[in-house]
Amino acid sequence: MNSIFRYLKSKLHVLLFLFLEIFCIIAIIRNNSYQSAFYFSNTRKLSGKVQETNHSIFDYFDLYHKNQALSNENLELRRHLKENYLIESRKVFTVNDSVYKQRYEYIPAEVITNTINQQNNYITINRGSSSGIEEGMGVFCPEGLVGTIIQVSENYSIAKSLLNTTVKIAPKIQEMNLSKGTIHWSGRDPNSIDYLEVNKYEQIKKGYHIVSSPYSNNLPENIPIGTVDKLETKSTDDFYIIKVKLAVNFGKISTVYVVKNLFKKELMELEKKLNEPKP
Repeated sequence: MNSIFRYLKSKLHVLLFLFLEIFCIIAIIRNNSYQSAFYFSNTRKLSGKVQETNHSIFDYFDLYHKNQALSNENLELRRHLKENYLIESRKVFTVNDSVYKQRYEYIPAEVITNTINQQNNYITINRGSSSGIEEGMGVFCPEGLVGTIIQVSENYSIAKSLLNTTVKIAPKIQEMNLSKGTIHWSGRDPNSIDYLEVNKYEQIKKGYHIVSSPYSNNLPENIPIGTVDKLETKSTDDFYIIKVKLAVNFGKISTVYVVKNLFKKELMELEKKLNEPKP
């Protein structure tokens, strides 16, 4: 304590000077309108900047919770889309009625690992069989289609990305309501994919939207895949060479939804009966 007092005593002249300086500044501000206006104007600006910086810092650390809330909101909105329901018509005498039956459920998950620079890319998510995930389920994110589940453990799953040369998806051209051809990745550009087996006499235009078709058991209809970026034809070929710009930036995927088709088991059992020998 004595050392502190000795230090303050040695700096007494400096402290006295600072005290008088502050006293003079306060007196000038209080007794002069120009200096007073200048002071309060600039302190308000400084205070505003400080508050803005504090707000930005707290907003940054709250981004995770905001993203989670937005993801849940998007998922809830998707549950109400018409593609998520089947309309079952019931006719009793002259009375017609329609019942909406839910066809899909969505399981949200976070991406753990993700590759984009290989020929066959995969995505690992933090949900598994304990969350109801099974092999073959489709995966999408808020921007569009991501891939298909191929391996499942109790708490984790691996999805085959669209950026995989073994993936083939049946798409639809939204503007034409045309379900033809297949989607296939060439293994080169992670931003585009090939659209194959489409007759060159179809009136397709650049900018048309490619989405999931209604004929998939693993995905709801109209999940975005991308937009037509390039159209080429050869005189010796009956099909287009189509490049599709992907809707999803696969290098930035963080949250995905896994699709559960509530009628898939029933459909598979029905189709299985077709292959069974008749008595």
